[in-house]
Amino acid sequence: MRQMKKPMSVLNGKLYFPGQYLIYGLFLLMMVSCNAQQNISQGNVFPAREPLPQEGIYYHLPLTVINVEVTARQTTEKRGPYYRYSQRFLNLNDIITEDRTTWEIVDARIYTTGIPDPNRIFRITAQGNPSLAAVALTPDGILRGINIDEPRQNGVQPPKQFMGAMPENDLSFDDVPFTEEQLIKTSSAATAEEVAAEIYRLRDARRRLLESDLETLPPDNGAYERILNGINELENQYLSLFKGKKETFTVTKVFSIIPDTSMSGNQVLFRFSERKGFTDQLDLTGTPVYIEIESVSPIANRSLNLPDKQEQRTGLVYCKPSKAHIKIIDRTVLLTETDVLIGQFGSLHQLPPTLFDDPSITLKLDTRTGALLNIKTQRIDF
Repeated sequence: MRQMKKPMSVLNGKLYFPGQYLIYGLFLLMMVSCNAQQNISQGNVFPAREPLPQEGIYYHLPLTVINVEVTARQTTEKRGPYYRYSQRFLNLNDIITEDRTTWEIVDARIYTTGIPDPNRIFRITAQGNPSLAAVALTPDGILRGINIDEPRQNGVQPPKQFMGAMPENDLSFDDVPFTEEQLIKTSSAATAEEVAAEIYRLRDARRRLLESDLETLPPDNGAYERILNGINELENQYLSLFKGKKETFTVTKVFSIIPDTSMSGNQVLFRFSERKGFTDQLDLTGTPVYIEIESVSPIANRSLNLPDKQEQRTGLVYCKPSKAHIKIIDRTVLLTETDVLIGQFGSLHQLPPTLFDDPSITLKLDTRTGALLNIKTQRIDF
């Protein structure tokens, strides 16, 4: 049998098989495709300035806001109409002898929130499908993270001011059930004596009810309890005519301050009066309550030199906050103190620009300080 010869060609004195061109072509095509695939998915971050162009993704780093939630209690006391006869008819010493209203601070709490820093805004540009294309922002534009699915939280928590339970009625004695014998008395001393006698009768009735035989009690167990409660309520109403009445309720306010490196010493946070409660900053009847901000770690240089043009790749910018010790002082009394992290006292840093070319990278930032919380790789199913 004749053996078939493979076709070949001669070029520059060398033998070439026609299939070699196809192999070389496919190899070159694969190399070009790989290079194109490597360059097609990438993202960059650049500093931005107002006014912002319409195109692009923008995010802010936050300014840390220190919030102080202060709770004060108001106590209102009203003397009874027969307080002068308390010792004489009932042997009472612990009574209210004058009408007055007093305030006192009962609690203080420090926490931080974040607001957008207008001087730290950045623009994200992306090609293909990098992680930087999946940006998570707060409603006011603070960067929460990259490629995350966590529920959105507001970057700004507006200060809340609320009051506790207000007294249902004023401190009057109109609800006391005076009897006819008490009302026909012509002097306050005689009326007070008649009311005191009624208090003793109520106490005697309660004693006899408690000492009575079980067979003589009301058949309904609930009725027995209601009788005792009714006697106690009447006694307290009559006693208030001698001892007086007291009502308390609470008011909570939040005071916010944006710390700055130029601050020195104590700053007046608000003013407080034992007679008026929270007062205006200009009302000198209230004594000042101070906030003291002391940097625990050195205040860093927050600047970061980034190229304005897109000729050089740059990565995501985050903040390394600095720690500060916060004290709230009412004259010489320390109300509360704690350590907090402050973004504007810290320094700016940059992640590698190629980190987020991988679409599986996730990142989370603290919306109060701009600090880097974590970087993870998530599984992507194709």
